[in-house]
Amino acid sequence: MTPVNRDMSPQLEAEQAVLGACLLDPAQLGLLKEWLGPRHFYRPAHESFFAILLAQHTAGHPALALDAGNEVKRDWAITAITTATREVPGFSASYGHTLIATCPRPSHAAAYGRMVLETSVRRSLEEHAHRLLHAAETEAAEAAVELTAALHNVIARLADAWGTIDQRSHQPLPTPPTRPAASRAAETARHNEQLLLSSLVSSAEQIPQIASWLKGEDFVDSGHRAVFNAMAALAHRREPVDELTVLWEVQRRGALAGGVITVAQVRDLCSDGFPGDPAYWAEHVLRAALLRAAATSAGIVRVMALDASIAAGSLLGSAVRALAPTDHVQERLRSAASTPAARTAPVVLGAARRKGAALSRSPVPPATSTARPPDRTGETTARPRR
Repeated sequence: MTPVNRDMSPQLEAEQAVLGACLLDPAQLGLLKEWLGPRHFYRPAHESFFAILLAQHTAGHPALALDAGNEVKRDWAITAITTATREVPGFSASYGHTLIATCPRPSHAAAYGRMVLETSVRRSLEEHAHRLLHAAETEAAEAAVELTAALHNVIARLADAWGTIDQRSHQPLPTPPTRPAASRAAETARHNEQLLLSSLVSSAEQIPQIASWLKGEDFVDSGHRAVFNAMAALAHRREPVDELTVLWEVQRRGALAGGVITVAQVRDLCSDGFPGDPAYWAEHVLRAALLRAAATSAGIVRVMALDASIAAGSLLGSAVRALAPTDHVQERLRSAASTPAARTAPVVLGAARRKGAALSRSPVPPATSTARPPDRTGETTARPRR
C-alpha cells in the first residue's frame, strides 16, 4: 500500500480521500453526486477522475447493486483507474492506488466531500473577488458593475450547492489591506469633487435633484463631504447657497470646530463658482465612490475567503453583507443615469407659512426700508429658470 504523505495539505488530502472512498465503495457516489461536482475539485486530474466515476455511475455499473460482491466492486475501481490512465494527462495506475490509500474510511465520504466543497467555496469567492478588485483598481466602472453581479450569482450557486447561507452574524467585517492604486484614484476623485462643489454654487437649483442620488458618504475628502452636506441642507430648507451661507452651515454642523475643514478651504470651494454642469461632475464623483466601494467589498471577501476558520455558510452570508455597500452605490448610480436631462427646475417655496427663527434666516427687506442696502440673500430664495 502506498504510504500517505503526512505533510500534505488537508484540502488536497480531502480530494484524494473522497475519490478513494468512491473507488472502495461505489454506493458513496450516490450520496455525493447531488451536491458535489467535478468543478469543485482543485486539481484538474481529480476533476476529470470524478467525472469518470460519475459516468460509470450513470451507465449503471454492476457494482452499484446492493448485493454486489467484492469482485464486481474491484472491477469498478480497476475500470475507473484504467480509463483515467488512458484519458487523463498525468494520471497513472499507481496514483489510483494512492487515492485508495489516502482514504481513512470509505463510509466518511460525505464528510470528505463537504471538505472539498467548502474549499471550492473559498476558492471561487477569492477568484471572483480578485477580478472585481482588479476592475475597481483599473477604474473600469462598467466591469465592476458586471463583476459584482457575477459575484452575487456565484454566491447564490455556491449557497445552493452547500445547502445553506448564514446571514445572522453580527460580527464586524474585516478591514481589507490598503492597495497602492487607492491613493492615485483618491487624488483624481478630490479634483472632481472640487469642480462639483464649485459648480453647485453657480447652479444651486440643481442641488435637490443631485442630492437625491449623491450622498455625502460618496466623497473621498471629509472636508468636501462637509461642504456638500451643508449645501444639501441649505437647498432642502429652500435657503440661498453662496460662500457665506455655506460657511455658516458648515460651522453650525461642527466641521470647522472639528478640524474637518478650514474657513479658507470653504471659501476657496465656494467663492468663484465653476460654470460647469454639476450633474456631470456629480456622476464622476459617484462613479469614483462605486469603484472605492467595489474595491473595499472585494478586499473584504478575499480576506474572509482566505481565512479557513470561517465556516462556508457564514462565509457566504458575510460575503453578501460585504457587497451591500457596493449594491447601494450601484442603485444610486442607476438613479443618476435615469435622471432626466432637464435638471434646472427652479426651487419654488411652498405655501406653508414660516414663523419665528425660520422666517428670520433669510428675510425679504421691506420696500420702505432706506436705513441700509437691501439684504441680497433674500433674492436667491427663489431662483429663476436658467
